[in-house]
Amino acid sequence: MEKPVYELVAQEFEKQMTHYTVATEAQNHTGLRPCFNISGEKSVSAPELIFQFKGGAKMALPTANYFSFVDSGVICLTIVSDSVVGSGFGGGPAIILGNYQQRNFHVEFDLENESTGSTRGRRDMVVPVKLLIVGQQASVG
Repeated sequence: MEKPVYELVAQEFEKQMTHYTVATEAQNHTGLRPCFNISGEKSVSAPELIFQFKGGAKMALPTANYFSFVDSGVICLTIVSDSVVGSGFGGGPAIILGNYQQRNFHVEFDLENESTGSTRGRRDMVVPVKLLIVGQQASVG
């Protein structure tokens, strides 16, 4: 995720999860951020994360697709900024949906028709997005 967008997302999670202590040591160790100490909690409440694509389609992620246990009693957001993975693409704003975000989703890439789709159990939903194909951008939808 581009750093300015990532910073807004990370700050929003920090703002909405103030009832948990920030796990600074885990953040320093893993490079993930934000991380929260949830030890001793009977249940954990995290804000919803919903990606909205061009055309209005939405992809609501289960909490396990964007938070992960990294230590006993510590969870971290599993979304990273492009400063972690490198920002050399230069193709404009982009978000890479990584393997954590795509878990338990069917993701379909139709390069011939320049479309992609993602579903949780249904295979008939097509989500218009921008495809990045070896250095060229194809507008879809």
